[in-house]
Amino acid sequence: MQMQQQLECVSLQVCVSVLGPLESVVRRCLGPEGGSVLFTRDTGETLISRHGQRVLSTLHLEHPMARMVLDCVCAHAKSTGDGTKSFILLLSALLRAIQDSAHMRRKASWSNPALQNLANRLMALSRNELDDIIIHQVTPYASSYCSHHSDKLEHSILDYLISGYISGRTGAGQAEILKHILCEFYYKSKRDQNTTETISFIHSHFNVLHTRVAGLPVGCSEVIEGLVVTRDWSVWTELRGPIKALVLYESFGSSLGDNITVCFQQDWLSRTESITKQKLAYLLELQVNVVLSSVKQPECVLQWARMNHVALLECVDSDQLDFLCNINFPETLSHPQHIVMLKYCKRLQLGGLRCAQLGIYSNAHTLVLCAPAPGLLDQTVCVSRGVFLMLQHITRTLESNQFKSSSVDQSQCTVSSQDLWRAVMQAGGVLPVGGVFEFLLHHFLLTRHTSDPESCRLLAEALLCVPRALYAHNHRRFLNIQTCFFNDLKKWDRTSVGDPVKFEFGFSEGLCLESVSGKQQLVVSVLECLHRLLCVGAVLYTRSLLRPQIYSEEDEEEEEEVHTNSI
Repeated sequence: MQMQQQLECVSLQVCVSVLGPLESVVRRCLGPEGGSVLFTRDTGETLISRHGQRVLSTLHLEHPMARMVLDCVCAHAKSTGDGTKSFILLLSALLRAIQDSAHMRRKASWSNPALQNLANRLMALSRNELDDIIIHQVTPYASSYCSHHSDKLEHSILDYLISGYISGRTGAGQAEILKHILCEFYYKSKRDQNTTETISFIHSHFNVLHTRVAGLPVGCSEVIEGLVVTRDWSVWTELRGPIKALVLYESFGSSLGDNITVCFQQDWLSRTESITKQKLAYLLELQVNVVLSSVKQPECVLQWARMNHVALLECVDSDQLDFLCNINFPETLSHPQHIVMLKYCKRLQLGGLRCAQLGIYSNAHTLVLCAPAPGLLDQTVCVSRGVFLMLQHITRTLESNQFKSSSVDQSQCTVSSQDLWRAVMQAGGVLPVGGVFEFLLHHFLLTRHTSDPESCRLLAEALLCVPRALYAHNHRRFLNIQTCFFNDLKKWDRTSVGDPVKFEFGFSEGLCLESVSGKQQLVVSVLECLHRLLCVGAVLYTRSLLRPQIYSEEDEEEEEEVHTNSI
């Protein structure tokens, strides 16, 4: 087999150079005052977005180190739904801080063993000390802040969390509209159910609980009761509930077969027609009023539906039918046929689309998302999906008792359907956006007595890159905020634990909140990615002819050993 190999040595300078273009892209669309990124394809298609993960995923990245960073970013976003742009900024700032520290040591550059040792020390910091700093220093501050503003936060914390999430991902006007729609969607889906279960339910079934409509303003988005199917009725008739609906996953004739044997009989067609008529007559005996099918049905079935005033909806997404069956406790006739009960069936007009609306005996609602262009619509859907992933991460973190602050009684962190958001506040689970978390962690890292002050200093200095980028348009404002915040923090340090402290930072009519657990996970994910980057010594490019080969177990073990040694 012919093989060509090209070896590229990876240094700290290479990593900095790879991250530089990514940083310049995300920096422009960071925060509420950031702009959007315009992409153009060879086909002439354009895409405008400011959603971090979508922006990074759209880029054509050739360097393998850049693709590795993108994999780390996507893995972090999949876990928390947040922080993709801050991820790139913090990682770039850490790499530059490490590079600058070599000059402070009066060295030209770091050696590979020294870099790997530093990467291991930073990983040890994230595993052994970061959690302790968050629990005993950051969350007590957050708890005191929320306690001071509890009268304003307690009933609006969900609104502030959603605002904090979408403010940097959509335009100002769109963010306000989307926030109200998502809050309405949450409250209508919740009703008297458990909050944690409601969030998990929405996140798990978001694909079937939302409908996209392009060509309309974002303000036309709405929440509709029941399940909306973006298909028009093949046969429509006015019906009154309750309604029996038959769910089919294949053609009616093939799904009704009682092990029909063809055997090339001349009368096979007539027998099939006879059996189909018998089955259709049986549906009338069962008082079936609606047929929901994932495939196109034969013309004879449509004729039968018209003659017997049965509504027929074809080509329904299989996931929607599965969802409908799972939440309605269906009656199974013969696999894959099910009968479900519906409250009502309606025709619905959404822009230029004719849709079907199915009333369900549950709290399920459909989130109808509108946007004037497909690219903007995709961004709106990504943001809406991310909101509930972010909320799910908060609730799961609270349930796993990761908010263990010394100033908060553990009994107060018990989650119930009524006081989940109150528990989040008491546990110090949220902070105002705008750099509060970064300022706090920066301060506590520099004032902490540790055996590795260099690692703490590198991380502390890099953390300030996020608020600096947020206030890049007004550096004087950044300095004023930093000075005032650290002055207030010193006053807070001198107070006894449990005393009320007045914190006004970030509290205004436009207050937005973010998750402490999400920010902590961001730091951990960045340090893990940094460890992977600094432990790579070289990139080997190979071009080989693809030929089928048979590997023995000895060959696989030898190949694995060589790969391990090369790393």
